[in-house]
Amino acid sequence: MKFVKGISLFFIYPLTMFSLGFAANMAVCEIFYPGGRQEERTVKKEQEITENSAIEAGYMGNTIVTADTSYVVLSYDMVSGELKESEETAPDKYIGLNRERLEEELRVYEESPSLTDLEKGFRTIELISFSPAKVVVRKSYEKEEEGFFLVNENNMVVVYDKSLSHIYMDTGIRTDELPWSVQREIMCMKYIETESELYHFLESYSS
Repeated sequence: MKFVKGISLFFIYPLTMFSLGFAANMAVCEIFYPGGRQEERTVKKEQEITENSAIEAGYMGNTIVTADTSYVVLSYDMVSGELKESEETAPDKYIGLNRERLEEELRVYEESPSLTDLEKGFRTIELISFSPAKVVVRKSYEKEEEGFFLVNENNMVVVYDKSLSHIYMDTGIRTDELPWSVQREIMCMKYIETESELYHFLESYSS
């Protein structure tokens, strides 16, 4: 029994002394370096912020438009105010672009749009939102309805668009050289519905 107690004291005594020494060391550190632990935490936090900022900066600069990026087109009718949304395949030339370069490509497209868009009355394209998962662009269209007015100006037949705000064509036809019935119609701004009818009329009375 005494032997067991001796062994226990042999282990307990050093362990107790080690604990007391550790506690005393911590107390001394706290007395002489009261801000040490706080500074350590502050440095660690600053390192985390710096690392996160570096990651974010690198992320924003990366080419993030990929084949998996959802490409959404909003088609806006400037006449009716109607807005339609459709998801399309991103053009190959957009793959691998960041936001800045994509905006440059859209400006190039606006200057030279596709024939399909031109036929629909394309006017502008703009980037609405940009992320790795989804890119949204808006195309604005202003499709002018057919319809023309023949107007007499300085005894010459002039063709205006349907809104009467733009000259569509100077015909070179003198009003006084037309039959009287046609002259009267033109004096009252003769309306022609389609472009084909317009050209048929002009061919009939041009010299």
